Amino acid sequence: MWQYLWVVLILIYGIFKGLREALKKKAMETNSVLEVLFFYTLFAFLMTIPMSLSSDLFAVSIKYHLVLLVKSGIIFTAWLCALNSIKRLPLSVYSVMDMGRIISSILLGVLFLGESIGIFQILGIVLVIGGITLVNLKNKQGVGEKASKTVVLLVAISGLLNSVSSVMDKWLLSDDPNRFLFGSETIDSSQFQFWYMLYLVSFYGVYILIKREKINAVKCVKCPWIWILSILFVVADRCLFIANADPNSTVVVMTLIKQSSVLVTIGMGRIIYKERNIFYRICCAVLVIAGIMLSLIKT
Repeated sequence: MWQYLWVVLILIYGIFKGLREALKKKAMETNSVLEVLFFYTLFAFLMTIPMSLSSDLFAVSIKYHLVLLVKSGIIFTAWLCALNSIKRLPLSVYSVMDMGRIISSILLGVLFLGESIGIFQILGIVLVIGGITLVNLKNKQGVGEKASKTVVLLVAISGLLNSVSSVMDKWLLSDDPNRFLFGSETIDSSQFQFWYMLYLVSFYGVYILIKREKINAVKCVKCPWIWILSILFVVADRCLFIANADPNSTVVVMTLIKQSSVLVTIGMGRIIYKERNIFYRICCAVLVIAGIMLSLIKT
């Protein structure tokens, strides 16, 4: 039973990810993109400190620090693109479009981690592309042609960068002693989460200073959505990092399980934002999920 614990952890991550996408849009009704990103990341980092005290935080080698800095920069850029997309798109449309990251994550997992892919995985990817294409053809209401192209580009960049980050998570948390660059050096999930989030907060802080962005700290502290986002962020990432450290887990399968988030975001889009055409979007999501299930068949 315990050998499948990583599957449960990734399922929790996917559900919490869907909730986060919905609540990010809610938080941005009264706060700017940068305010939401900075404060929900800052609050989440502060929450990780007590959870990380049991680990030797300063036993992390300079190699890990440099790579974690790169990972944080990747996520910093990806989230800027993602939140600007979420702000300009219906939530359920964004959630299906964002599943394009499945393709890039699987390919990166195969190319860089040597994970296997067969005919069923290829057919699954075809269904995923079909679902994403259908939602793009149907849902252009309320988004101008110029804005639509910009948003699609932002979603694509976000998806690709998140895929790179997913592969880095598995690579960095692996205990394989033959890994390139790190050799026998390892890092645990608590160390990983602490330093990654510290660097991420620093990126947002520096960016705000460079842009001279006006930040209303009092309003952000009083915003309940930002606090909820922070809690979901901490718990989801801890589940993700523990699952990545499990030798039974693979990027290919974890990527597919994560797509459970799309059902949550579509449901939240209907419940919170009263979005229309939900049945059509669910059909698109079902097509994509059918591709996911097909991809799980081993050849």
